[in-house]
Amino acid sequence: MRYAFAFLAASAITLAAYSQPTPPTSQPATNPSAATTTQKSPIELHKVTVVEFEERQLDVAPRLGAQQYIFSPDQIKNIPQGENAPFRDVLLRAPGVVLDSFGQEHVRGEHGNLTYRVNGILLPEPLNGFGQELDSHLIDSVSLIDGTLPAQFGFHTAGIIDVQTKSGETLNHNELSLYGGSHDTFQPSLQLGGTSGKFDYFVSTTYNHNDLGIENPTSSHRPLHDFTDQEKIFTYMAYRPDDTSRVSLLLNASYADFQIPNTPHLPAMFTLEGHPTADSAVTNEHQNEQEYYAVLSYQKTFENFSYQLSAFSRYGQITFTPDPTNDLIFQDIAASTYNSFVTNGVQFDSSLIANDQHTLRFGFVADYTTEKFNTDSSVFHVDPNTGMQTSNIPFDIVDHSGNEAIEAGGYVQDEWRINRQLTFNYGLRYDIFDANFDSEAQLSPRANLVWKIDPAATAHFGYARYFVPPPVQDIGLPYLQKFANTSNAPNNFIDDAPKVERSNYFDAGITRQVTKPWQVGFDAFYKQAWNLIDLGQFGNAVILSPYNYAHDRVEGMEFTNNIKEGGFSAFANFSWVLTQAHDIISNQFEFASDELAYIQDHNIKLDHESEYTASAGVSYAWRNDRVYLDVLYGSGLRAGFANSQKEPFYYPVNIGCEHVFHPSAANKNAVRFRIDLLNVFDENYQ
Repeated sequence: MRYAFAFLAASAITLAAYSQPTPPTSQPATNPSAATTTQKSPIELHKVTVVEFEERQLDVAPRLGAQQYIFSPDQIKNIPQGENAPFRDVLLRAPGVVLDSFGQEHVRGEHGNLTYRVNGILLPEPLNGFGQELDSHLIDSVSLIDGTLPAQFGFHTAGIIDVQTKSGETLNHNELSLYGGSHDTFQPSLQLGGTSGKFDYFVSTTYNHNDLGIENPTSSHRPLHDFTDQEKIFTYMAYRPDDTSRVSLLLNASYADFQIPNTPHLPAMFTLEGHPTADSAVTNEHQNEQEYYAVLSYQKTFENFSYQLSAFSRYGQITFTPDPTNDLIFQDIAASTYNSFVTNGVQFDSSLIANDQHTLRFGFVADYTTEKFNTDSSVFHVDPNTGMQTSNIPFDIVDHSGNEAIEAGGYVQDEWRINRQLTFNYGLRYDIFDANFDSEAQLSPRANLVWKIDPAATAHFGYARYFVPPPVQDIGLPYLQKFANTSNAPNNFIDDAPKVERSNYFDAGITRQVTKPWQVGFDAFYKQAWNLIDLGQFGNAVILSPYNYAHDRVEGMEFTNNIKEGGFSAFANFSWVLTQAHDIISNQFEFASDELAYIQDHNIKLDHESEYTASAGVSYAWRNDRVYLDVLYGSGLRAGFANSQKEPFYYPVNIGCEHVFHPSAANKNAVRFRIDLLNVFDENYQ
């Protein structure tokens, strides 16, 4: 697919009414242990206890030994569009992250395989669509965690996207934002937040309309038939029964309509009775995507023990509406598609400080998913020997199918502080995947050694055994056989079920604080996988289907640079990734027979490999002003027969500025004006 990065001259006006709390007359002690010798006021005691509670809860899910790249609120403001940017654009500034079609992102040469956590709570895997239910407006900070993960993290392990949302305590005011520009972009948003005694709340809602909803499949500056309307709302509520516990509720809903973009002047593949002429430029396909989830969580800290217990529920659906005429003429099938899933589950994580040398952690997660895949397809009869059309009158094939699966995993790990310089984090994890099409289990050891070389340098070395279940999607042979001798007949009738991916992962790296404001880092990784899971789009509907490679390896290196000095900040990241895969062993019907045979006998690149990627930016912020320059680079994804070709490289450059006005002398209200110029040199990205 070919599309142009949006050349967006956009502005944002943010109206904010701030409620400034009165500062306390005395400050809490910096050393909580001094409470036995220092007299404190009740306010001080409360603040110390709350700070300790937050720190202990964060310690329930450690990142020890894994690579972590953190986006602070200021860093998000310094990227193109700031809080108005799509969530995927925030992650693109992390090392090793690549953008693909339909908004897919690849981390370290892997297709998807990402786990999303909001405030430490696992989110069930969504359907494979291109709408993103997470909204950048709700983010206080976000971390990308990859490498050799501790035993606590399972299932989808290419990376953990850990989002800490805003809260009433961090926001404590209301904001109205209006953002818009080229490509008919109109994006208003509203954020409400505050505290009342022990109750804390935050609400973020966004509407987004533009004419570049998915991507532009042509070289033109304006795509054909690519409008989108998206609505999102996120709610966070928390109540503290006392200073050592918290009950929180997360609610999120997203509803998105997309037009499927058109390519003009396509040749007709079939003839349809009553339609002697047709124009592919006026094809009218649509897709609707909906995602809803709720998470109820209880957190408690007492003495040396902290834990978090959560229950979660998620529903998602994709509905594809075809063009009943043009799809038959140009695509050989017109299929209405409904794909949905429901996931319910529970998660428990805990941390026990046994002594000065050992912190023990243990927990589990379990969920149950049901999936529905309903299609109503119109196709033509064809000659089984030649594949030529034998009738211009279509007929219908209806199929209602579904899948179900249980995922469960438990872990135990020990953080052993050997001495002041060495910390060893080791553990075991046991996972099971039990679906109607596959049933597997695995015991996985994990180990990370962190070496504090000196006050300015830290090295880490790690090993992890991973167990990655496939998406709960499988099309059985009876469904394929319905399309025999039709215009939508599969390439072949080989249909082995998707399997669990298993791998050995090695990671080593070092970070150094060169000067107080300047930090550099280097990391190298190697993955050896069996039954590697990949995803592809094999029909009109933008729904991704899984398949497995028998063997695969992924290796690479990452370099990071970050500088922060006063109002000046800069970053530069570079990554190199090499992939190699062999023999497709599930859902083989999705591939042409000659390509399938070639991959069986040859090592090939994965289609989502971009061998070299880089991101860099520089910004400066004054009290009321901000300017930035930002650039991405990619050497190009793979393409062609057996991924033997490569797309061209690209390097979009973005610049922008922001100014904050204070209409009132008390600075309780503010108006923020922002201008972003995206892809200044109009780079094409394929």
